Amino acid sequence: LSDADWDQIRDHVGLLEKVSFVPSLLPVIMKHRDALQLSDEQTAAFRKWRKKNYKPMIGLMNEIIERRIALSRAALDPMVDSSQLIEMQQTILQRQDELLRVRLSCREILVGTFSPEQWVNLAFILEDYPNFAGLLQQ
Repeated sequence: LSDADWDQIRDHVGLLEKVSFVPSLLPVIMKHRDALQLSDEQTAAFRKWRKKNYKPMIGLMNEIIERRIALSRAALDPMVDSSQLIEMQQTILQRQDELLRVRLSCREILVGTFSPEQWVNLAFILEDYPNFAGLLQQ
């Protein structure tokens, strides 16, 4: 993918970011792969992860959003009882757990392969992104 494609992916993921507590750094990492001096193996691993997990991850995020909206509406519906609301919330939490597992699989590539220099470079790059600024303390 081109840098513009990675920007578009980052923007789309940013719209869904509020349904997960682990930041989506892959689009930023891939856009700045030269500055991060990613090895061919690292680049291939991130691309492989994206090919396998991107669509399922976005699907989970969309499902979580839809279920949150449905839960909010159901909470004000007098025909819905508390046990149904609890069941709806439990389903949302299960989907959030699935999403976290997917995102952590990307994190494993990051933490398992980045050199100290790459971490420093990533911290510097993230300062240009308001959503990520300050995440990595040097």
